[in-house]
Amino acid sequence: MKTKLWKAFWDYEKEEDWLNKMATKGLAMTAYTFCRYTFEDCIPGEYIYRIELLEHSVSHPESVQYIRFMAENGVEHVDTYFRWVYFRKKATDGDFKIYSDLTSRIKHYQRISKIWFTICCVDLSIGLFQFNIVIHSWERGVQYWLTNAVGGILLISLGIILLSLWWCYTKKIKRLKREREIHE
Repeated sequence: MKTKLWKAFWDYEKEEDWLNKMATKGLAMTAYTFCRYTFEDCIPGEYIYRIELLEHSVSHPESVQYIRFMAENGVEHVDTYFRWVYFRKKATDGDFKIYSDLTSRIKHYQRISKIWFTICCVDLSIGLFQFNIVIHSWERGVQYWLTNAVGGILLISLGIILLSLWWCYTKKIKRLKREREIHE
């Protein structure tokens, strides 16, 4: 039986944990689109899920080769959303980790951090542009002014949220770099 659930995540690790908890309850994710997960019944605990942000688009030759490599190692490519890839592996096949060393984890966090920072900058820029319109639009009427003011507030608020996400990944990167230095 198929089950569809709507849920939003800002942190891929929390999303991964949730998917693995769903698998322990007997629900295996089979598809994903913006905040909507499709699950099918499975044996409880049958799968372990991992999520990864690829360096390139899914159609890029390096990404295609990487996904093929994962398949050759018993890892199923469940779905893709932009550059995010959802993998799963049978739990009976043993532990499933994509990143076994600190350097690869750091690079993955840097890719995620870069995306959050880019989106943050775009949101903040558009929000500030909206306020510039507000300042110069008194003569166009209250409705025009109010629409741009609310839009600017929403975009700047979202930009601040994304900035905090970027900061969280930046702290994780610094912590992992310190940990790597200790081990070297």
